[in-house]
Amino acid sequence: MVVQLDTLYEAIQHRSEPLLCKDYYFHDVCVTCHTNHPAIITILDGMLGMFSEPDALRGHTHYTVLSCDRTDQFPVQLPHQRRRVDTVRLLNDTRLKTYSSLDQAIEFQSYVPLPTVNAAALSVIETAQNRALTQVAGPEEYQAGFLRRYVLLLALGRLISSYGFQPCHAAAITAPGDSRQGALILGDSGSGKTTLSLGCAIAGCGLLGDDLVMLREDTTGKGVDACSISDEVSVRSNSLVLWPALSFLQQVQPDKRDKRYCTIEQIRSGAMQHQTSIRLLLFPSLTTATETVVTRLSKATLLQELVDQCISKRNMSMQTQGHLFSLLATLVEQARGYRIAIARGMSNGPEIVRTLFAEATL
Repeated sequence: MVVQLDTLYEAIQHRSEPLLCKDYYFHDVCVTCHTNHPAIITILDGMLGMFSEPDALRGHTHYTVLSCDRTDQFPVQLPHQRRRVDTVRLLNDTRLKTYSSLDQAIEFQSYVPLPTVNAAALSVIETAQNRALTQVAGPEEYQAGFLRRYVLLLALGRLISSYGFQPCHAAAITAPGDSRQGALILGDSGSGKTTLSLGCAIAGCGLLGDDLVMLREDTTGKGVDACSISDEVSVRSNSLVLWPALSFLQQVQPDKRDKRYCTIEQIRSGAMQHQTSIRLLLFPSLTTATETVVTRLSKATLLQELVDQCISKRNMSMQTQGHLFSLLATLVEQARGYRIAIARGMSNGPEIVRTLFAEATL
């Protein structure tokens, strides 16, 4: 019988079966995870095992993942009275519907079943209480990587938002030999940000992520850091052609979006970085010109570009918009911005980025 309860804590406490428990860390936040399925622990190990215990903790969260045979066994169901927040079609064609409780204290992430890709799932997130619950209809019903990339990672991202983390759809790298100097690479799908970031990693830069990172105020409260969220990157065929060092991925079967997945450490041993201060904001694009052109952006233009990429195209609450805009405004003051129009087929992007890093430190 489904238990209809007001809080996640009560719902979890009503479980009669013993749960596996393990502590992880997401940067300086401890994440205590409970689950009733060993396969979930394996997935969480792959997601959060890359972070070591920090010298000082900023906070503590609780995340429970329950596997049920059927959706009617989920201990927490969508309430009849709720607000529709958003509906998006994920890159694998699964629909994700987001709701909130009427008082907006609880967020619900509901996944529509898609044959051969995923079964139903429902995440219930109470950020103010630092608790989240994800309910899945059996891990074996999901395509490899779906739970990690589209369910658990999204719920965790919302869960730790109360500690100042804001997701940013961008690649992030560090300067060669200096993990304290970083760059955000922003752009639409197909702009070349993944290809450029992977090329930079091969050429000696550190890499935090090729498509998604977190932004957060630094410890002084006067600057903004980029923080890694996953050690996994996706590589399309055009990147394989441009960077011979990625030829090992030729044997990996691509998905229908022509993406092959691997870890950052497979790109280059030692390339994985977790946090950096942002000194460069780069906006690549691919052109039919014969030469790559770099254009310095004014602060006004840079802020507009950041708003267009990070806020205008996203559906988010006014509070989240305000926090993110504050971070972007700080970035404009601490980092230089450039458009990089890259000639198709040219591999000089990493060399240009290296030069920009050197100029930013003068």
